[in-house]
Amino acid sequence: MSDVAVVGGGMAGLAAARSLCGAGLNCTVFESSNRLGGKVGSTRIDDITVDYGFQAFNSWYPAIKEALKPGEYASLGIKSFKPAIQTLTPDGLALIVDPIRAPHMIPQLLRSQIISALSVRDSFALQAWLRSEYSHRSSLERRSVRKRRRAKDVPVSQSLDRSRVTNSLRRVAVDPMLRAFLYDTDGQSSAQFAKWLFVTLMRGTLGVPEHGMGDLADMMSRIPGATFELNSPVERIYTRPSGPRAGVDITVAGRTRHFDYAVVAIPQRAQARLLNTTMVPTRSVSTWWFAADENLPPMPFITVDGTGMTPIASATEVTAVAPAYAPGRKLVAATVVHERPLSSAGRGAQDPELPSVAEMRQFLGLLWGVDASRWEDVTRQDIADASPIVAPGMAMRSKEELQLVDGRLGLAGEYHATPTVDGAMRSGQRAAKQIIAAAEAAGADAGPDAGPDAAGETGEGAD
Repeated sequence: MSDVAVVGGGMAGLAAARSLCGAGLNCTVFESSNRLGGKVGSTRIDDITVDYGFQAFNSWYPAIKEALKPGEYASLGIKSFKPAIQTLTPDGLALIVDPIRAPHMIPQLLRSQIISALSVRDSFALQAWLRSEYSHRSSLERRSVRKRRRAKDVPVSQSLDRSRVTNSLRRVAVDPMLRAFLYDTDGQSSAQFAKWLFVTLMRGTLGVPEHGMGDLADMMSRIPGATFELNSPVERIYTRPSGPRAGVDITVAGRTRHFDYAVVAIPQRAQARLLNTTMVPTRSVSTWWFAADENLPPMPFITVDGTGMTPIASATEVTAVAPAYAPGRKLVAATVVHERPLSSAGRGAQDPELPSVAEMRQFLGLLWGVDASRWEDVTRQDIADASPIVAPGMAMRSKEELQLVDGRLGLAGEYHATPTVDGAMRSGQRAAKQIIAAAEAAGADAGPDAGPDAAGETGEGAD
């Protein structure tokens, strides 16, 4: 039976470990921190639960349902937002909703400002822009792609211009949603990725576990047969593609251990240090959490700013759908995308590029038309490298790019896939599948290995 190391206990690493153990391989997960789940997690502040930045996952995402057993998924108690996005227009708050999916929301839709905000021509233009994506039902990670098609991918702003999605719909809905869900402030993301994400929002419903996203991480980490080593940052990774000692050497706390295969599913800065890989640009965000005792209008939606009067990318009253986050109170999360990298002031300090707490209260009051001046400041989270920028041509990878390194090392994580929970998990499942196939092939061809131990050795990382 093959021994496999999984470096990194985030969602990609946990998905890989689930697949590997499910196939009967021995699996050891090395996690540098004291908890599993990576970016997906929650913490308690008094009686309030806050996630690591505002997080929600789409009910359409297939990877989560494939990784979890039906009973596990059901036990999360998913609480769903309404299948609509609320946007602030110059004429007031408007709803963007598919009346076919949510006929019960038609009266509310008619009372909103959506009729004055959008035109029929805009709607048809958006439908035409998305048409090429409607026929697909899979994650981007599961598609094969021809180089010619990949070469046709362009920045989303250019693609929207070509499709004449340029008027009010672009200003009050499309561009704000790109900022909210892709953290894209300049329209430079892959059009292919943007179309896929928009269609998944139309097919699924955003939601959170009843008691926080940390429950999803906890559930994913319940893997029979897996060994977990927390507070164990990997110092060195060394691969031998062939020879009597073929495999992967993992060094932790000065001790080197040998494995037949490994999956590396760690943040890209750590991967670049260990494997000398190049880094893709990322975007950083800050999320403010506020608690309010007074009543807010029922808003079980994610709200975006279609006026540009605030820096808020998205704002949500989480307790509108999941009251257990803050029993008896209203809990609001508001996210701002950084125009430039986080300053050297450090997490938790007041970055001069970011709004103050008082300014954020004013912006939220403007966004929702409420008095937010007395809202309690719960915490602010500054998240560097919150999401990789999916550049044109990078939304889908060719099979040649997805092979095991030296036949032994699988790479996983959101920067090897789409920067979503679904993408991260797909990348882990994909790396595990390749290792399972390699282990089965090696078992079928088992026999004495010709050649000296040193033949074909390659090393990665720095001593």
